[in-house]
Amino acid sequence: MNKLTHFMIAIVLTGLAVTAVAGTWYGQEAEPGSEPVPVSEVMNDPDAWLDRSVMVSGRITDVCTHRGCWAVLEDDGQMLRIQTLDHAFAMPSDARSMARAHGVFERVENDGDDEPAFRYRLDARGIYIE
Repeated sequence: MNKLTHFMIAIVLTGLAVTAVAGTWYGQEAEPGSEPVPVSEVMNDPDAWLDRSVMVSGRITDVCTHRGCWAVLEDDGQMLRIQTLDHAFAMPSDARSMARAHGVFERVENDGDDEPAFRYRLDARGIYIE
């Protein structure tokens, strides 16, 4: 094989590596024994979880297609945005399965007039995609 063929094979294999792999941690793994809390439970009383470390669980409904730096988890009609801490890791943009993510639950103030005054998110250290 010539150099161009090797190069093309490397590109194809690299492209395959960014697709979602079931049962994989992205970012830091959670502490052993950590139990996930459903997104709906957290979002039913978000102030009780503010500034606390938590692992949430839900189904991935959306992922950043540019850098894989955020995802949205849904559970029982409630949604929560998962934002990677300082872009420390990327999630596969094709992920649409059950997941659990751990990090610090935050309230983020919005500055736009046409937006709600604030929103909630998980400043994620890691996410496990099933």
